[in-house]
Order: sequence, then structure tokens, then C-alpha cells
Amino acid sequence: MEEESSGKLSDTKLVGRMALNDNKAGMKGLDKEKINRIIMENTVGSRYYKNEQKRDKQVQERIQKMKERSKCFSSQQRKEALQKADEILASVEKERDLSRTIIHIDMDAFYASVEERDHPELKEKPMAVGGMDMLSTSNYMARRFGVRAAMPGFIAKKLCPELIIVPLNFDKYKKVSQECQSIFADYDCNFMAMSLDEAYLDITEHLEKRVLLSEKKRTFSFNAELLNGSNTNASEHPTKTFGFSAQDVSEELRFRIHQKTLLTASAGIAPNTMLAKIGSDLNKPNGQTYFRPDRDSIMEFIRALSIRKVSGIGKVSEQLLAALDVKTCGDLYERRADLFLLFSNISCNFFFRTALGCSSSRLEGDSERKSISTERTFNTISDPVKLYLKLEELCETLVGDIKKNNVQGKTVVLKIKTVDFESRTRSRSINSGIQTKDEILCIGKDLLKLEIANAKGKLALRLMGIGISKLEAASSAQQVSIRSFFTGRKNNNASTSSIDTVDLLAEVSDASNDATAIFKGTETSCEKEGEMSSENKTANFENCDLVIKCATQSTSKTDSCNITDKETKPDSIDVGDRSAKTRLFEEDMTCPLCQVTFSASEFTLGQFNLHIDSCLSRREIKNILQSESNNNQPLSRKLSPKKSAPSKRRKIASNQFHKIDKFFSG
Repeated sequence: MEEESSGKLSDTKLVGRMALNDNKAGMKGLDKEKINRIIMENTVGSRYYKNEQKRDKQVQERIQKMKERSKCFSSQQRKEALQKADEILASVEKERDLSRTIIHIDMDAFYASVEERDHPELKEKPMAVGGMDMLSTSNYMARRFGVRAAMPGFIAKKLCPELIIVPLNFDKYKKVSQECQSIFADYDCNFMAMSLDEAYLDITEHLEKRVLLSEKKRTFSFNAELLNGSNTNASEHPTKTFGFSAQDVSEELRFRIHQKTLLTASAGIAPNTMLAKIGSDLNKPNGQTYFRPDRDSIMEFIRALSIRKVSGIGKVSEQLLAALDVKTCGDLYERRADLFLLFSNISCNFFFRTALGCSSSRLEGDSERKSISTERTFNTISDPVKLYLKLEELCETLVGDIKKNNVQGKTVVLKIKTVDFESRTRSRSINSGIQTKDEILCIGKDLLKLEIANAKGKLALRLMGIGISKLEAASSAQQVSIRSFFTGRKNNNASTSSIDTVDLLAEVSDASNDATAIFKGTETSCEKEGEMSSENKTANFENCDLVIKCATQSTSKTDSCNITDKETKPDSIDVGDRSAKTRLFEEDMTCPLCQVTFSASEFTLGQFNLHIDSCLSRREIKNILQSESNNNQPLSRKLSPKKSAPSKRRKIASNQFHKIDKFFSG
């Protein structure tokens, strides 16, 4: 009896985590008890159920530890915590900025609405977009049955047997998104797109200029398709004129989106991003909410707001806060001392800002972004070939975002989620920034290959993502200067130097390639259920041993980005056959820095990328040679160890760099 009771108790706890989230638009007034019972009856024993059970257990353990810690705090500790919390709140209050006007635009059930537009017969039927493994969204009719985004399709079918599930079509959604974003740019050219279906716009400057706009520029025509069936004569070209206020701008935006795409959008207008985000969800679908730039009215609203309405507070945070009897944003303020004692500084700062209705009033610029990524949920894929194709598709999407933001990154990150709902990430860093599809795909394939190998070829995924971090502005200035440096040296020393620049660089390319890989090393991280473990492999070398080990590696080290079946690479680059019409992928590749041509029959894209890295690193070689020149000491002498005779490999390395010495000394 005790075991049976314990099992029921465990199931009851799990309901709290798996229960219907009725904070989503279109989910109000539903029979939550009935929906939760159906969810439980049809998930017990499934992978979804086991994953949720495991995560719920982890959360319950955190809650138990949190309660035990709370009992240990003395009254003096609580008093000091209250004082420090008030200091933080006062600091946040000083930063409150009511001078900006931010709009958050959120398309209504975007994927589902696009499908309804293209297939009108779906408008009056419960419909969702996704697959049996997971849904991406659902239309408002399906939401009446409790069907929502991020719900497995097989559960949705139990809630609504008549549900129609339409497969995802990201190419179509992206095209519609671009149409919307072209409108956003008319009001804020630096708008911040959060996904295909939502974006933030700072219209402060637009409002200042808007007072000078003529009525003609504030007047827009109706779409003829939307006039069909009405009593209006389409030939009359009816129009609508908008005013000068922030609300007018929001209505104008939504009107133009509707006329161009036949889709509706909701909006939030507020002095900061948090309130704008909350506002866009309050009057869905096809509505908007305006927050006056007034502290008292904002505080009155925020005190009664459910914490679950705040972006950034999800299932886990909601459970942790509920254990402290925190259910509204006003409760965050009342329990500020406990929050200060029990949560991290970052979490506390977020909770306190939420309690005051404060957040950023400035949109994040491109230079401030830390990463760019894209991910997709799909039906289970276990075929390695299909997984690589999915990765290539994601890389193509990512590169579009990278080019639009004019950035490049030095770390590639791969994210996956298995059919057992286990999430993992892997990353790899390189010396120089990358931004092309081939470069990112090369590293991404290596990372994915590791996951497939670890799963012994039985990797089955339901989500994949690819991204880059350590961003920097994309610029060709550095490459141009290095290129001119090498070509300049070649021209200046053509008559006196017996070593041709191309031949010299070709001769030392392998040693430099491997030096680049060794300098940087590989950084890999695996994340499982919120726990991150990482292994940094960075080689530490001293003085001459650095170059010697690089030369040693050149004869044995395999290219870390090689995605072909080739096990090793040649010791040197044969520049004699540069005119051969063999092809690497589509054509021979020529290094833009040193002009060495890589033959398609002998080299992979990964090897070419690493060669580029080495060329970018040769400025370090120049610095070493310059230092030698200042000290009037040959580089070869520095390379020779004092306590032992040089090995054959050491002599090779010394000779390689002695040639460089001669080249630069002219």
C-alpha cells in the first residue's frame, strides 16, 4: 500500500511540471483537470514522461536544499540581506529610463497562420505545425483543446483526435518573415529580430521625425484580397491614414503587415523591452497594449502580474519561486531578502528588475551580441546522412544571419537533443574569425561526427542547432594588410633573394598549419540537463620548443577539420601543378594571403581553412624575426638547445625558419 501511495504521489508531483500552461494566449478558461489527466494517462512510460520525471526529481531536490538552507539563516543575516537587497533595488531604480519607446511585434501563431493562409480549408479546423515527436505551434482552435507549442504530437492527438498536423516548411516561413522585416526597417533600421516571428523596434527617433511626415506618407492602401466579399468597390482603392503617437505607429505597423502578408500581429508598446514583450501577449491575437512612460502606472500593473508572464521565468524558476510563496511580481519585492540569500547575484538582479518593471531601454547592437545561432525541431532522424544534410541546411540559415549582421566568430557551437530529450552542446574554437557556410559546416560536421561516434552510430535526434560565438566585426582590412606585406616583401627582394615567396611559404605551410592548431587547441563542452562539463586542451610551449614541436607534428598530425576519408596530408604543398584543372569541391582554392593554390585532388577544405589560419598567424613569425634582428642574433641559434644536440626534426625546423630569416633580411 505504501509503494502504491508513493507511486501516486510521484505522479501527482509530475502533473505540476507537465500540467497545462494556461498563460499562453488562447488557453484561458479550459478544463485544466481534464487536460492534465489525459496528458498523464497517455505519457506514463514514454520517453517524454521519463525525461520529465527525471527533471522534476532534480527540481524537487533543489527545492528541498533551498528550504534547508533557508532554515539556517539567522535574523541578523536576514536583516543584512534585506539591507543589501534594498541597495540593489535603489540602484536599479536610478537606472530607470522612461525616455525611449520600444515596440515588441509578435506574429500570431505564425507558422500555423502561414499554413492557414495558404490552405484556407484549415482555418476552421484544429491544426498544429510540427510532427508526432514535437509541435512548433498550434492555431487558436487547437488551443481550445489544450494543444500548444512544445508538446509532443502524440499527446496532442489524444487531447484532440481531429487535430491536423502539418509538417514544417521553414523556407516558406523565412520568406514571410523577410517581408515583415522589410516593414520593420522603415521604422527602425536597427531593429532586433529575436526569431522569425518576433522583433523589437526602438521607434524613439521615428516619433521625433514623424511630426514632419505629410499625410500622404502616413496613408496606406488596403489589400484588394482583403476587400473581396465586402461592399467596398475595389476600384476605389480605399486607404487608411494614421496619426503621430506611438499607438498610431504600432497600428500602422500591424496594418501594413496584414495588408502585405494577410497575417495578423500583436504588439506591446513600452519604455523598455520587458514591458513591451509582456504587452504583446496581453491582447492576442491581433491586438496591442500600451504602457505609459509613468512609474506609478507601471508599478501598479507589475505588482499584480503573474511571474509566469515574464519572459525569462520558465517552469523551473516558477517551481523554485512557488516554494517561497512567490507567485506575482509583487511577491518578488516582498521576499527580496530570501531571494538575495538563496539565489545567485545574476538571478537576484533579474528578479529585482522584474519587481520594479525595469529592463533595458536600448536595443542590443550588433557589436554587443555575444553569439548568433539557429536551431530546428524535427521528426526523429537517425540516419547519419540525413543528419549531415540537416546540419548543412542549418548552416545555410546561420550564414544568412551572419552576413546580415556583418560579423564573424571564432567558436562554432553544435547543439543537439536526442529522442530521450537529453540536450548536449559541443564547441570548437579556432584562431581567426569565420563566417562562410563551408567553414562552419566543416567544423560542425566534425562535432556531429563525434556525437555519432560516441553513440556508436545509433544517434537519434529530434533537435539540432548550430551557432557561432566570440563575435567580432567582419573586416577584410587585416587580410589586405597581411597580403600586401608578403607581396611587398617579394617585390622588394626579387633581385637579391634566391628564395621565391610562394615556394618559401609553401615549404613551411605544414609546420605553420599544425602550429596554428596547437596554439589554439580544441575546446569541447557537453551539457546534460543543465550541467556543463568542459575540457580545454591548450598546449603550452616555451621559446624554441614551440617551433620544434610544430615541425614534429607536421608529419603525423591529422587535420582536425578534415571531413573526407583522407587520413593524412602531404608534408609540403606542390606548387608546380598550380594550373592543373583538378577541383576542390567545385574548384581549386587559392590562398588570398600568400597566393598558394591548393589542388582539389590533394587537399580538403578543412586543410585549406587551417592554412589560412596559419597565414594570419605569420605576423608572429615576423615579430620573432624582428626581435632577432634587433638582438643581432640568428634565429637558428635561438632554436638550438644549449644542453643537448639538436635532433633531426629540430634541424629541419631550424632550417625552415633560417630560410625565413634570409627572406626577411633580404
